[in-house]
Amino acid sequence: MKPALLLLLAWLSLASARGQKAVNNLAAADGLSLDTSICMVDSAIVAFPDLLAQLDRAPRAHNFWIRTLLRNTSDSTLVLSLGYGGVDYIDIWVDSIHLAGGNMRRTPAGSTYLQRQAGVLPLRLSPHSSNTLTVRIRQRTDEYNFDGLTLYDGASLNAAFVHNLPADNSFVIIQMLFQGFMICQLIYMFLQWLIVRRKEYLYYFLYMVVLALYFLSKQEQLFGVDILFTRWPPLKVYLSKTLLLLANFLYFRFIRAFLEIPRDYPRLNRWMIGIEQFLLVYAVVDLIFIVSTFNRPVQTQLYSVISGILFLFSIGFMIYMYRRQKTLVFYIISGSLFVATGHILGLVFSYLEVNRHIDLGVPDIFVFPQAGIVLEVLFFTAGLSYKSRLTEQEKLSSQQRLIEQLKANELLQLRMQHIRNKIAQDLHDDIGSTLSSISILSELALREKSSSQTMETMNEIKDSSLMLMDRMDDIVWSISPRNDSLENLLIRIRHFATTLFEAKGIDYTIDIQKNIHEVQLPMDHRQHIYLILKEAINNLVKYSDATQALLEVRFDREHLTLCVRDNGRGFDAGASFTGNGISGMRRRAEGMNARVAIASVPGQGTTIRLEVDIGAKIR
Repeated sequence: MKPALLLLLAWLSLASARGQKAVNNLAAADGLSLDTSICMVDSAIVAFPDLLAQLDRAPRAHNFWIRTLLRNTSDSTLVLSLGYGGVDYIDIWVDSIHLAGGNMRRTPAGSTYLQRQAGVLPLRLSPHSSNTLTVRIRQRTDEYNFDGLTLYDGASLNAAFVHNLPADNSFVIIQMLFQGFMICQLIYMFLQWLIVRRKEYLYYFLYMVVLALYFLSKQEQLFGVDILFTRWPPLKVYLSKTLLLLANFLYFRFIRAFLEIPRDYPRLNRWMIGIEQFLLVYAVVDLIFIVSTFNRPVQTQLYSVISGILFLFSIGFMIYMYRRQKTLVFYIISGSLFVATGHILGLVFSYLEVNRHIDLGVPDIFVFPQAGIVLEVLFFTAGLSYKSRLTEQEKLSSQQRLIEQLKANELLQLRMQHIRNKIAQDLHDDIGSTLSSISILSELALREKSSSQTMETMNEIKDSSLMLMDRMDDIVWSISPRNDSLENLLIRIRHFATTLFEAKGIDYTIDIQKNIHEVQLPMDHRQHIYLILKEAINNLVKYSDATQALLEVRFDREHLTLCVRDNGRGFDAGASFTGNGISGMRRRAEGMNARVAIASVPGQGTTIRLEVDIGAKIR
């Protein structure tokens, strides 16, 4: 049989007004003849144009039937293929043999690769046989493509398939490249999650899985391999919008985690959580709606409106994040912009072509969302590299800070050891010697027989005890962390000075510069300063015979200056002193790298000035 394309129903449009019979002058030469064809909508006989009109008006409301008689007048079995366009369910009976196909069913078993690719049903007619061909068409959705039935032999089917390849070849290559790109990205993200174990990588991996499934549902038949949606075709309808909604939900989750929005932008985070919850609920409701109604137009309209609102929100979110002027934010938000734009363009072009019947010359609307996804993945990969570099830099900085902290802790330990040694020395020198004196005086009091001598000794014990208590109070006060500020130190000095000056009847002035509370002092500095001033005030009260005294405190962000001045009898500052007072002040000043200057002239008073470097100790 020579190759030919046999049209079963194209000639029905040329039939008589009754639409029941027509002359077929193509079948005889090929061994196939056609007899009277009958078209029915449910149980009503109609002409073929009326069948198409009814199908166009209410595709889901009726069953559409076509019946004709096929005769194989040749001596060989005719191996044919029945093309039916694109409908949800089609059932054919050739006498007692039943075959089922359609967009919502798998290709029948026994179909060749070419038949699966072309979406046709296999048909065999025995030699010298008459066969009644009965066709039933049913629609569950409003999306179909049907202009009539077409019979092909092997050569004509191949010719028709090859004829369509030049227009679709580039599209098939693009889809294969895109799916390969998605698989590579999936493997990469899965490995990233296994290594890093951070939730944002898991969210992004799941987001890519959902997107890959969505596009697989649209183009799986192109690859000629039964994977998922060709095995269970209803999933293409059930999961179409649900997969997109889940992808949006996972992408919002990824954005929140990757950009650490809960930590840096808590108010925005609450808005995004609300949108995520809405998307999740909407995905469930959408799935229930489409499974129960199969009303794709209503589903698409509602999805388009919500997608438009979500796109506007996303634009506002992107502008808000762009204003943060952070490099990592730029990478991720730019990728999000490409995804959102590609998705919206796909919806707009689909609406113009399907609803407005405007031919925009676009090979396929999926090119827009797919291009957006590819660009988003590239920006995400760049952002991931940038974040990895930031993480590495932060790790190095953390290590450096740890090293510095260890050094600081070591210095602090040394300093604390020094302070402990100093306290131990003070306790040994002052407290220990005083306690020894009290012990000796106590023994003398026990041996003395005269009551007057005993009372004198007891008074000495009392004075030593009071001095010991005072010294112990100074040590406890100096090591208390509550007294770290210079302000607390000066309050104690003021109290000590006013008590002595008023008891001695000395007219005094205490002048302390404002904002002194800004100065923080180490414990050893605080103790040294307090004891130096205490010694200076004690000497002033005991030995100067002064009538006026001045205590002055100044600081200039670099130096702290404390001055005690009187108008007493003075002394020769150049002379040597046998006591421990002045030498002790100088020793304590050296212990904190400070400078103490004593200026005195007999008959002209005394000035003791202490200068302490405090530039590194201001809060």
